[in-house]
Amino acid sequence: MSRTVAPPARRRLPKNWRAVGRPALIASVLIALVLVTDIVETAADIAGAATVDDVVLWINAGLFVLAGVAFIGWLWRARANAELLVGPHGQRLTREWVIGSWFCPVVNLWFPYQVVVDVWRASAPDRGCLRDGLVVWWWMTFAVSWLFTRFITLVGIVDVAPLLLSCALNLASGVFALLVVRQISDWQALPRT
Repeated sequence: MSRTVAPPARRRLPKNWRAVGRPALIASVLIALVLVTDIVETAADIAGAATVDDVVLWINAGLFVLAGVAFIGWLWRARANAELLVGPHGQRLTREWVIGSWFCPVVNLWFPYQVVVDVWRASAPDRGCLRDGLVVWWWMTFAVSWLFTRFITLVGIVDVAPLLLSCALNLASGVFALLVVRQISDWQALPRT
């Protein structure tokens, strides 16, 4: 005798839910382009190809700004969805900090992390077994990369080892950012009750 199993009931997304797939894709493509141009720029810098280095540096800077805008746009939408899942008091910071946290001096060293980790936690389908490690690794590599790159630029260090370390930190930060965007977007694509 065969036993028929009913398909799982289709769960509904909360009212006012906005898909994050397209903003995630745009942010991810731009982040990937930043990583590629960072590798090319570092290689040109090490090889002493000043003209190529200058051109790619400007392209990289422009892509970095576009990727930042796309990432914040994706985060704004993901944060709005997270609020629908856990309520406005389930997030430590108000929604305005999704944007302001990146530009407000001093607090920009930890507020962006708090915004992302709160969205991460709210978006996870199984909050009881959740680990924040990926977000922690993203934020640590991002912060260290940003500070180290600014330091070697300010001091004028052009040795190979620091340039390679800066590039490696940028790559690690970018890869972790891509993984965070992907995971939160995948979680938010799942139907909810």
